[in-house]
Amino acid sequence: MRSARTPNPDLRGLLGEAGWSGARLAREVNSLGTEQGTALRYDRTSVAHWLAGSRPRPPVPALVAEALSRHLGRPVRPQDTGLTVRGQAPDDLPGAPPGEGSGVDSLDHLLRLTDRRTASLLGAYSLGALTVPHWPSTSGRGSVPRTGAGSGAIGMAHVESAHELLDVLAQGDAVFGAGRIRQPLRRYLATAVLPWLKADLKPVVRGELFGVAARLTYLCAFAHFDTNHQAAAQHFYLTSAELAREAGDRVGYALALRGLSVQANALDHRAAAHRLAEQAVLVGIRHTPPHQQAFLLGQLAVTGAALGDRGHVRHLVRAEKCLESASGAAGSPVGSFHPGSLALQHAAAARSQGRHRTAVEALGRALRHRPADERRSQAICLAELAETQLTIGHLDQACHTWHAFLDLYPHVSSARADDRLRGLTARLRPHAVNPSAAHLLARAREARRKPRPAGSPGSDH
Repeated sequence: MRSARTPNPDLRGLLGEAGWSGARLAREVNSLGTEQGTALRYDRTSVAHWLAGSRPRPPVPALVAEALSRHLGRPVRPQDTGLTVRGQAPDDLPGAPPGEGSGVDSLDHLLRLTDRRTASLLGAYSLGALTVPHWPSTSGRGSVPRTGAGSGAIGMAHVESAHELLDVLAQGDAVFGAGRIRQPLRRYLATAVLPWLKADLKPVVRGELFGVAARLTYLCAFAHFDTNHQAAAQHFYLTSAELAREAGDRVGYALALRGLSVQANALDHRAAAHRLAEQAVLVGIRHTPPHQQAFLLGQLAVTGAALGDRGHVRHLVRAEKCLESASGAAGSPVGSFHPGSLALQHAAAARSQGRHRTAVEALGRALRHRPADERRSQAICLAELAETQLTIGHLDQACHTWHAFLDLYPHVSSARADDRLRGLTARLRPHAVNPSAAHLLARAREARRKPRPAGSPGSDH
């Protein structure tokens, strides 16, 4: 390894290949930091220090590598930048689709994700890692033996207990936000589920246990997404997909792809989000119950609308028909979907195409149909409604809606809700002379000063 004071020819070469100045690299790294919920303020002087031999702390080397990868159109690893030290960017951490030539299986990935010592080395959200394999290319492959009698020490009672805790944690997430359940869920995966998965399992137990583990890992991914830990969220979604593959569970695999699509769309990677949504529908649409078919189709409509694809209307119509044909309760811990969820996706599609009045109507329907115990989703939906009302010039209505958001905000531990509160303040400042806006801004400032609920971080599932 280089001495810390030795100039960094690797980074200088990459900058030359990219045609970037130090200032440009600093801007790109700061932008990626914002994307992943980390405020960074690097400048050309910072990059000059890196070129001279200093090494920034993680996740900066991974952010530098990701910025260069996106610009150059080829993979650049953190160690290629000359900014890492030994042990800072181990090759076997999940950063590519699990099982695709990495030499590390889903259980190893889950171990690294739930271990605090390696979780801190996850690096950056990576567009390159979104090239996940189609289901036929992975079916039948896996690192965990599929045969054997099994000892019987781990049985269906363990599977049932995992399902029960999945129900409890998913309900807690919906009511209180992911800040309350993220760490308990990670600990449960590390201390209970992972040892069970490594046990000598009977084939029937193995399939069921890997299936529920995939859904717990999906929920953990969403919890990291909701708390703005984007790199970890991506790795958990990828590992959820791999666990579902190990279980032979097409539905779980499709749900993980859909989760990756939601995350990519939220980060404005629209083409990748649409490709993942298409793949999720292709893998899972014929194998899911009607309400989850709507769950998959609704996301495909949202990503299609964001790209200007007129076919998104067809997907929304299909989703509506799926919900109409769903019998009984349409809820499930992962992949729950109901008319309020679909109305929210109607609104997202309309907003992306500039049809703000249509979006206001759809958001109103979403709130009317949203179950009362889904407080986090209610809060975010209220914020979206207020933002859209303000966009079309309805200041008084927007203020009224934002007050409803602030009624819920203290009870929800969600970085996405925190982002909405910051957005509220920014959007209202130009209207501060209006008495209604001035009163709302004062209340928003007070909300930001109050301590957040325990577990707070510094859309539906």
